[in-house]
Amino acid sequence: MALTLLLGVTGCSTDAGSTSEIVTIDTVATSAPTPGDAPGDGATTTTPLARSLDVTIEPTGWQDVTITTDDGLALNAKHWPGGDTALLFGHDFDNPTPGAAGRRAPQSSEVILPYSSALAREGYTVLSPDFRGHGSSEGEFNVRESQSDLAAAYAWLRDAGHQEIVMIGWVGSGTAAVVLDVDRTDIEFAGIAMLFSPPQDTGLDANRVLPEIGAPMYFIGSNAGQSASWARRMEAKVKDSRGVYIFERVPSGLTFIDVYGGELAGRVLQFVEGL
Repeated sequence: MALTLLLGVTGCSTDAGSTSEIVTIDTVATSAPTPGDAPGDGATTTTPLARSLDVTIEPTGWQDVTITTDDGLALNAKHWPGGDTALLFGHDFDNPTPGAAGRRAPQSSEVILPYSSALAREGYTVLSPDFRGHGSSEGEFNVRESQSDLAAAYAWLRDAGHQEIVMIGWVGSGTAAVVLDVDRTDIEFAGIAMLFSPPQDTGLDANRVLPEIGAPMYFIGSNAGQSASWARRMEAKVKDSRGVYIFERVPSGLTFIDVYGGELAGRVLQFVEGL
C-alpha cells in the first residue's frame, strides 16, 4: 500500500491560533531552520529504542464501527479488537490553507493507518475515529467540536469494557486530548502521547492545562519547523513526563514514513508498554 505521510509542522506560532503554513514532511529537509529548533539536536530522551515496528505491512483486521456524538452525529471509526488496554488514536485536522507545497491531503484515520494497524498487531485494542467532517463521518468540522468527538470515542471504549485508555494524539488531536482530559471530569486518559502536536490550535490551549495533567505523557517532535520546540516546551510543564524524542529532518527526496516510520511506531509502543 502506497501511503504518503503528511504533517503540518511549519509556520505555526505557539502563540497563534492555527497553522498558517502547511508543507508535506517529504519537503521539510529543504526548509529553512526555525529559530529555537537547531538542526542536529537529535533525541533529548535517554531511553534507547527497544525495537521498530513494520509499518509497511498491508493493514487488515479492523472493524468499521459507528460512534454517536452527544449532538447526534455519526462518526466512522476503525476498530481493532484486542487486549484490555485500548489505544485511542486520533488523526490531525483538515486545514485548507495553501502552504509552500500547496494544499495538504485530506486528513482522516486513513492517514495514520500504517501506525494504528502496527500497534493493533501488538495485541492492543485500537480505535481510530474520523472526526466530524473528515473521512466518512457526518457533520461539518470545527476544531472546538473535536472535544465532543474525542469524548464520544472515549465513551465508546468505556462502554466496551476498557478501563485503561491511552491517547495517541497525532498533531491537532493531541492538543485536543490534553484540553479534554482536564476540562472533562469524566475523562481520564491512562497516558497521552503527543506526536508533532502544537500547544495551541484555533482556540484549544494545551499550555493552559498542561500543569494539571496527571497522566504520564510522551512527546515526539521533528527538527523541521517548530515541532521540536513545541515538544520541549510542553514537556517542561507536565508533572509526569516519560521523555521527549526529536526526529532529524528527512533527507531530500525521501518520505518520513520510509525513513522513520518504523521507529516512530516503536517509540509509541515503548511508551504504552511502560505505563
